[in-house]
Amino acid sequence: MLRKKRYFVLYPEYFDKKLSKNEGRRVPKNKAVDNCNLSKIVFACKHLELEYEIEKDKKYSKNWWGSEGRIIVNPEGIESKTELIRRIANISRKLKKVEKPSVTKKGKSAAKPKK
Repeated sequence: MLRKKRYFVLYPEYFDKKLSKNEGRRVPKNKAVDNCNLSKIVFACKHLELEYEIEKDKKYSKNWWGSEGRIIVNPEGIESKTELIRRIANISRKLKKVEKPSVTKKGKSAAKPKK
């Protein structure tokens, strides 16, 4: 476990588009992510070069029956938890599912870019 004076705890529910603000979402719907999971948050933490630790046995209190865990982050260089949540939301939102390639008339596959 991170033994720092200051660390932030992040749950996937903070970024889940399906949840309401009352159910635990902390970002606006336009910045929220479909099917948010720990791997998307881990990718964002790696991208931001933050020290983190995954705790899969912990549950989010508002979703204790379906929560998959949490991430503890050491936010060196980040002012507040709100700023950290916004940065992670911006990065994880850019992660898009890879679409199945479609077949063109000539039989070659061409992937459609998702907008």
